[in-house]
Amino acid sequence: MRFSDLPPPREVPPEPTSRSTRTGDKREARDTDSTPPTAERPTDTKESSESSPDPSGVHHESLGPPSATSFRLRHLFNPAKGWFRRVERGTNKFLSHRVFPRVPGIAWPYSRALERDLTVSEASIAIRQLDNSFAGLKLLLISDFHAGPFLAPEALERTFDRLMTLEPDLILLAGDFATVRLEEVEPTAPTYKTLAAPLGVYGVLGNHDHYTGQPEALMELLESSGVRFLQNRSVMLERGGGRLLVAGVDDLLCGEAQLESALQGRPDGAASLLLSHNPDVFPEAVDRDVSLVLAGHTHGGQWRLPGLPVLVRMSRYRLDEGHYRAGNSQLVVSRGLGATGFPFRIGCPPEAVLLTLQPAQVR
Repeated sequence: MRFSDLPPPREVPPEPTSRSTRTGDKREARDTDSTPPTAERPTDTKESSESSPDPSGVHHESLGPPSATSFRLRHLFNPAKGWFRRVERGTNKFLSHRVFPRVPGIAWPYSRALERDLTVSEASIAIRQLDNSFAGLKLLLISDFHAGPFLAPEALERTFDRLMTLEPDLILLAGDFATVRLEEVEPTAPTYKTLAAPLGVYGVLGNHDHYTGQPEALMELLESSGVRFLQNRSVMLERGGGRLLVAGVDDLLCGEAQLESALQGRPDGAASLLLSHNPDVFPEAVDRDVSLVLAGHTHGGQWRLPGLPVLVRMSRYRLDEGHYRAGNSQLVVSRGLGATGFPFRIGCPPEAVLLTLQPAQVR
């Protein structure tokens, strides 16, 4: 599928050259059974003395090298039917629908925190079978917007404006546009017109989008602003004679994720990207030899205390945030932009991820 009909990229200022890395306590080592992680990336802290934003006000950090993962299942935690998740989900829906919208000024604290603490995590990732024509492709991953009581539409618009200074070639949106109601997304929908990239802007739905009870209407609303949804389907990007498959699946918990349908028609020898709201699709993606999976959902825990495990973990495989590798596949999990439950984050600031794709060297 060619995209010559897409509008030209927006004229934006040059990419900031001033970069800094936030440092602090080490994150909990990812569960790897007998295989230790290949590396751990530093955690983020609130210490402004160790981090200065670039001219656009965005903090930068390294995503770090991939950690190994063993996919040891957390049997006591069922994110779909477990008692804790049922209580958490019901409480979240009640507060977001009945309580928080009635609190004056509830959007101010988190909207301010988003603009103050916005972080771009960056990495160069070698992709097997990636055609040389896609070398240097800049992919921007954004997830977990959570339009609703905590997020002012103006803050999201300014956030998008700042992210567009990165000049991405491809933008992938990993779901959770809403919190619990379709009406929450309506004021933010025009904001998505800000996002533009030569190879397109694609999205998938998250569990909170299904909480609205109107996922089809939500997709229609955002498609009018230029987002193309990949619900269990794929598109083939072409550039300079090379091809790159970009697939997407519905939410793993509340939707009907169909990876086989999403990858249908994948040609032999073509690299593949898979967009999924939930990172727990990764084991199946590894089995199907997907090159790179892009996900969100976890918020990085949203509340993290130095030196302690994630307080609220959303992945059954401990795929909390960052870069992972298993077999021939890789996974990147973003902390996302928004917040749910309460209008604040601790120890894991809002994040977008900028990846530069490179062909892997054949040994």
